Amino acid sequence: MRIVFFILAIMCSLFTTAQQAVIRYGFRYDTVSIHSGATFSNSLWVENSSTEAVMLFQLHSSAAVRGLLNLPDSIALRAGEKRWFPLKYFADRRTVHSNFQQFPVMLAAVQKDIAVQNKAFFTTYLQQIQGLVVDTDEPEIYLSQISRQTSVFIRCYNNGLIPASFHLELSNIPEGLEFTGDANELTLAPGQQQTIVFTATNKQRSRTAADFLVIIRAVDKTGNQLAVKTLRMMSMSSDKRLGLNQASFSQSPPNTIGLRYMLVNQGLSAYQLQGNGSFFLADSQQIRYRLNADYLNSQPQKGINLYDTYIDYQSRKWGLRAGTIYELLDFNLNGRGIKASLKTGAHRSLSVYGIENNYLLYNSSHYIRQDRGTTFAITYQDQPVPEKNKTLILLRNTNTWSHTNTSLLSGNINIPVSKKSYLGADAGYSLLEIQNADPRRGFAAGLKFVHNSHRFRAYSYNYYSTPYYGGLRRGQLQLDNNLSFDLGRHHTFSAAVRLLNNNPRQLGYFGNEYLSAVNRHGNSTYEIGYGTRLGNWNLALRPYYFAQYIRLQAGNENWKSASVRGKMNLGYTYAAHTVFLEADNGYTFQNTSHRPQAPFLSSRINASYKSQVLGFSAFAQFNSYYLTDALALDLERPKYTFLSLGPTAAFTIFQRRASVNAGANYNYSGYNHGSNYTVNGNLRWRLKNNWAVTADMLYGINVQPMAYTVARGAGISYEPGDPSLLYRYSSRQLRFGIEKGFHNNDPQQERKLELFFYADLNANGRCDAGEPAASGIQVRIDGTMAITNRKGLVKFTGEKNKRYSVSILNNKNWSLLYNPEIVLRKNSRLEVALVKTELLTGKLVYVADKYADAPPPPTGIRVKAISKNGTVFTTLINEQGLFHLYLPEDQYILSVDAGALGFTMLQENETVQILQQHQETVELKYTYRGRKVEITRFN
Repeated sequence: MRIVFFILAIMCSLFTTAQQAVIRYGFRYDTVSIHSGATFSNSLWVENSSTEAVMLFQLHSSAAVRGLLNLPDSIALRAGEKRWFPLKYFADRRTVHSNFQQFPVMLAAVQKDIAVQNKAFFTTYLQQIQGLVVDTDEPEIYLSQISRQTSVFIRCYNNGLIPASFHLELSNIPEGLEFTGDANELTLAPGQQQTIVFTATNKQRSRTAADFLVIIRAVDKTGNQLAVKTLRMMSMSSDKRLGLNQASFSQSPPNTIGLRYMLVNQGLSAYQLQGNGSFFLADSQQIRYRLNADYLNSQPQKGINLYDTYIDYQSRKWGLRAGTIYELLDFNLNGRGIKASLKTGAHRSLSVYGIENNYLLYNSSHYIRQDRGTTFAITYQDQPVPEKNKTLILLRNTNTWSHTNTSLLSGNINIPVSKKSYLGADAGYSLLEIQNADPRRGFAAGLKFVHNSHRFRAYSYNYYSTPYYGGLRRGQLQLDNNLSFDLGRHHTFSAAVRLLNNNPRQLGYFGNEYLSAVNRHGNSTYEIGYGTRLGNWNLALRPYYFAQYIRLQAGNENWKSASVRGKMNLGYTYAAHTVFLEADNGYTFQNTSHRPQAPFLSSRINASYKSQVLGFSAFAQFNSYYLTDALALDLERPKYTFLSLGPTAAFTIFQRRASVNAGANYNYSGYNHGSNYTVNGNLRWRLKNNWAVTADMLYGINVQPMAYTVARGAGISYEPGDPSLLYRYSSRQLRFGIEKGFHNNDPQQERKLELFFYADLNANGRCDAGEPAASGIQVRIDGTMAITNRKGLVKFTGEKNKRYSVSILNNKNWSLLYNPEIVLRKNSRLEVALVKTELLTGKLVYVADKYADAPPPPTGIRVKAISKNGTVFTTLINEQGLFHLYLPEDQYILSVDAGALGFTMLQENETVQILQQHQETVELKYTYRGRKVEITRFN
């Protein structure tokens, strides 16, 4: 317990280090909840407490993220003056990089004798309503006591506005638990969903129950985490040895400390102390911390467990992290220790790791084995941009569980070959020292090519490692090649060739047929695809050829299968409602396992519905899809069936002071006649001064004929309906807690906003007589969607004194005449003018200059279209240099506001005529002068 108090004492003492300054500044909200694809805002206050006027400017190091509304280039403050500045951002992948992200501001004074506060920042909390979502069929998965394995269905859903490219990484995997599955790079179009199946196998001989918490991360090609999911793996016994070593039921905001009481099956209970957060100190120093401590009340594991706890200090020159370390360095680092980093440049660092292979920092009961080996590593990273990343890793691991020592040297490098393409290479060498066996050397090599242009995208990754390679991907041949190109704005064609061959060695055989099979398996896929977008509908068709094989150690059998399949993805979005359907149907004409006998048909159906309050998901599989499904089938009943479905709900009550999340799920496994029922819920009641009380509930019932596998192995027939053969067990967890947040995002007093939308026939911005109301318009405010009624009205409830902006989804060619914003100080009514529009498409074309720097992407540049009567329409340019404007019929002058970013337009103004039923396209030429070069001749 002294360790816990020591860490808390360090964190509390650091809050007293803030420097006194006559120029102070901060944000209205310390924490802002954001949604992918929507805007978010905050306000910065700056106060001059000196007796003289001051001129301030923003340091470039804190202005890396460009917003829609930014700070002015200079800020003038009179003596004793306090000013407010609105800031507004758009949540896309150039602005938001993580679920919790800090947006800092650093100001400096022109006068050198003025003391200015070092830094201020606010934290964004990314809500997974839009963007990539990773989920599983149920929050906890049960491992069979007999087969010690199960299938984990991981659903990846892109609910955002842009394509998402990523791969899945599984970490926090303890010794004895093995995951195998498809970890290839995936690209999901907006609205697309895909299910990835991993097989979890418990390789430990012990029949004692073991609980594991596995972290599933979706990571893009640059290493950014797009989504995260925690999955609890449990066996069927009632021994809850590690049942409390898990993350929260619901994720808490940053800078929060919580104390909770948890009650689990059979009287097992514990007190939990949890916290997380970060804050800045002087001179760009940062402290991050996490705390997870349990006090268990029940024997035999009564005592304190300290896990997933660390304190991390970072400065410009060096960094130090002590406590739990979990990283992937072509090797799964997971344990307790120290990471020290020396930063030799803005993007370069040299790090040293010293780790003991035990995720528990402290365990007073000594119920769990502590000595599992050590890992030492040195890494060098140079990561200015993804196209120029370089990494070098030197590692030594001693594993007392598997009795192996691993020495590993690996690295990768990316080299740009053009503005839109780069090459990457991986290489590795390892030496495995195995107890009672000769040392084994291993090699690995990979080559990657990435091209991303406006209409054409290519991704090729080819990798090979020898069977005794000591890195993460041992004995693997992987070919992953994808091409896609756009035909117009709404049509996409694609093609893919994927091959995966797993043949690792030096893995112990535990007498389990399934374990030997999953270690040596492979598959190949040849796919073509077509996708289109029709209004609110998304449709994708992907026919493909799918071949598989597994090699069984028992009996030296080789199984093969081949199928012709077709996948259809259908999505529909209307206002806040999203419906998705994925159907994968196929004809298997070869199956040497004869479980079932080929030929046969099979189908996998995945469906979901999501709204702001309710949701529903369902998954069904009829007949075998993966060849490993045959290992679960009885020869007398060669029929693989699986069904999973359940609703979800998320809503707020009592003026948003209480938030409720609830869900239920039903699973049925036809191959073993097992059923699983789960119900879970979470309640968070926010109090004053950032206090909150929480309650969590999780209840599950499993019904399975345990004699099924035993009878099958003995060749005995049985009747699945016989109640004497059914085994029922349940899992119950209740948790109650109180939280204290160190941020100022308490809910404000609510105010009502009524919006009236009308057709502004003469585009004068006023509702004149005879101008009708606009019904059926989809309206968005602060991430919330609504639709106008037949009177053109829509009502929102928001926070007092908060600024809101209004936008619509363009349907029926309606557009806003202007972009209305309002600070909701009281109950308000706003008239919003709509005009019939036609689409104007434009593109920025770069013209190289002899003395110009290489241009950055023109993302975020504002384009203005001014009509004859002075009405101004604006939009932003995307990453490809494109922009779209819906304009009423009129003549317009186009201009680009790009001077502050170093762009220079080669023509100041462009005149364009907009007519109904005629879509216009324009090109605007520009150059880039990031540095101004002056040449002076000396006579």
